[in-house]
Amino acid sequence: MKKILACSLVAAGLTFAQTGLMGGTSGIHQQNAYTLGQWGIEVGTGGDVAFDSWSLSRGGLIYKNGQPSVFHDYSGTFAGNIHAAIGLADFLDVGLALPLYYDHANAKALSLGEGDLWKASRGDVNMWLKVRALGDQNTLFALAALVDLYLPTGDVAVGVRPRHAWYLSDEGLSTNPFTSDDLNIGATVAMTFNFLTVGAPLVWNLHAGVVYADKGSSTLVYGTGLNYIPLSWMEAFVEFSGEFRLESDAYDMDIMEDPMILTPGLRFHLPWNLDFALGLDMSIRALRNIGYDYEDEMKNVEKYTLHYYDKNGTRVEYGYVPTPNFAGTATLTWHFGGKNRNDSDGDGVENETDKCPHTPKVATVDSVGCPIDSDADGMVDGFDKCPNTPKGAEIDTTGCPKDSDKDGVFNGLDKCPNSVAGASVDSTGCEADGDKDGVIDLNDKCPNTKEGVSVDSVGCSLDADKDGVADELDKCPNTKEGVSVDSVGCSLDADKDGVADELDKCPNTKEGVSVDSVGCPLDSDKDGVADNLDKCPNTVAGTAIDAAGCPLDFDKDGVPDGMDQCPNTKEGLAVDSIGCSSDLDKDGVADGLDKCPNTKENIPVDTTGCPLDSDKDGVADFEDKCPNTLPGVKIDKKGCPVNRKEDLERLKKGIAFETGSTKLTKASYATLDDIIKLMKKIEAANLEVQGHTDNTGSEKTNEKLSQGRAQAVVDYFVEKGIAPNRVRAVGFGSRMPIADNKTKAGRAKNRRVELVPFQQ
Repeated sequence: MKKILACSLVAAGLTFAQTGLMGGTSGIHQQNAYTLGQWGIEVGTGGDVAFDSWSLSRGGLIYKNGQPSVFHDYSGTFAGNIHAAIGLADFLDVGLALPLYYDHANAKALSLGEGDLWKASRGDVNMWLKVRALGDQNTLFALAALVDLYLPTGDVAVGVRPRHAWYLSDEGLSTNPFTSDDLNIGATVAMTFNFLTVGAPLVWNLHAGVVYADKGSSTLVYGTGLNYIPLSWMEAFVEFSGEFRLESDAYDMDIMEDPMILTPGLRFHLPWNLDFALGLDMSIRALRNIGYDYEDEMKNVEKYTLHYYDKNGTRVEYGYVPTPNFAGTATLTWHFGGKNRNDSDGDGVENETDKCPHTPKVATVDSVGCPIDSDADGMVDGFDKCPNTPKGAEIDTTGCPKDSDKDGVFNGLDKCPNSVAGASVDSTGCEADGDKDGVIDLNDKCPNTKEGVSVDSVGCSLDADKDGVADELDKCPNTKEGVSVDSVGCSLDADKDGVADELDKCPNTKEGVSVDSVGCPLDSDKDGVADNLDKCPNTVAGTAIDAAGCPLDFDKDGVPDGMDQCPNTKEGLAVDSIGCSSDLDKDGVADGLDKCPNTKENIPVDTTGCPLDSDKDGVADFEDKCPNTLPGVKIDKKGCPVNRKEDLERLKKGIAFETGSTKLTKASYATLDDIIKLMKKIEAANLEVQGHTDNTGSEKTNEKLSQGRAQAVVDYFVEKGIAPNRVRAVGFGSRMPIADNKTKAGRAKNRRVELVPFQQ
């Protein structure tokens, strides 16, 4: 692509309307990241023109001394420039542009007159500097930075259309159409994606920056353009660009009010180093009022009413219209000098004689700058890593022949392009088959098969029953797989039991013994003893047997061990059908061992079958109303102590604590002292103090409280002389209720202390 600096217009008030003046080579309004090259020079001119009253002032009105004047329907506006630039270094350009403007209002009101409002005049001189920071015309991506200096050289009190958004006074003071009347500074970043370097005829440019304005409004400037380059001398483009004020003290910020245009166009690279571009600016703002409804437009006149004072001091008011609906745009630029400009694609052939001006870098070219392809494979020399590719061969991205099946014969020449990797092939790339059996040598495990013999997938003679004897020699062609066979393919059977050796799990069976399907002697009752040796051939499955196949009976009670649920019955005891001794009173103790054979049903008994008497007081637990009586205490018929002060069931009821506390009530100490006297009297007595709560609150809290209360009782006992090993405390929380926790009475019963004797 030729490094031609794109020159564009001041058209439609864009901050970079003269982007071509600053080193661009693309389109009209877009900015790119390229530079002129050292000592590259360019000069040029450009402009836009529009013929509609809306291009001058909102609503087609202007006021002078308060008197309105209406524009004619076709009132012209022109913006042009002359510009020049030079490359001080390969990466650094500076330039200068002088804008020229003219507004022809052709107002109908004769009282207004034309005067200085309509004359042609100059704008603010733009001085700029551009630094290319990354990449160039031969790379996919390039980046540059720009600084603009706008000098207040423009004519004041002239015109009716502001050429830039930053001219608008942020404080609502005078706004002159042709000048900001102040020094302004801009900073911009430009980026270029050059897809020509990867073979696509596209270049995409983007730029964005800010212009700082003290008197006016600081403004964001932006733009992008996509360029299609089908021919070396012509490119088509479409651009989107605009300005957006960043301050809104006097006038509202509104992206649809500020400049914003879409520009399609063509750019021509002509002989004698000339560039000519033309396009059509289409204002996006026009979408707000399609067809121009005058009444609708007038509603917003006061919102953006601008003014200045003419040379006679008369106040002139007009509406803010930064861009025409449509404007024709064109540029013409002449460039010369600069090492980058003389040979845009860096192929050693100057642009004037280069017939292929977009040759990729590194490619070898001929005398007219076109890439050479010595082996005519479609990959130009310089990129071609295999410059001697045979004609007809397919190539990869480096220009080397493809060989997809890795057989040494290139794609395009290979008649068998899917050869198996590693296979020997002939000159056409097809696999070798020495014995002509249809299986290539690489896969043929029997490479010398006689001609005409049927073979399998690995080239060996077919063996349908997989016995190792080829079908044409096999006299037993249906032998089961895995069976050992003799030389003619028939199964071996060493013990002559009718089961082939490969399947015979008992290969030494005596002759004449009946065998099962795996060659082992039959065992009809499945007890592990062959029928010919089994003295009890009908043993129930699962029954333990002796060596003769008969059921085992360990305790000699007549019930086989496999059915005996009481396998250790003492000899001589009568047993039932499952081998267990009889138990007439159903207390779990066999009659032969039961010392109390008539115990009532469901009464707990000891190992002798007699009712349990936990406290050894002579009253069985099931009748004992006081099952925790201490030894030696005199009791009544119900098993309860005659003396109340020796009755633990009564005494425990006198133990109480303060609410929610482990502190004993004063009334409890008399009861505790009675218990202490009883323990001192009965030295063999040991007590476990058990604390219980209801289920109110968390279980963790209940357990802690119950343990603390039990410990408080134990601590008192020890304090009063009871040996620590005779007492212990256990807190059960709410885990062992004796009543329903759902009722108040039930919860009260569950909050208790139990006194339980225990043995050391």
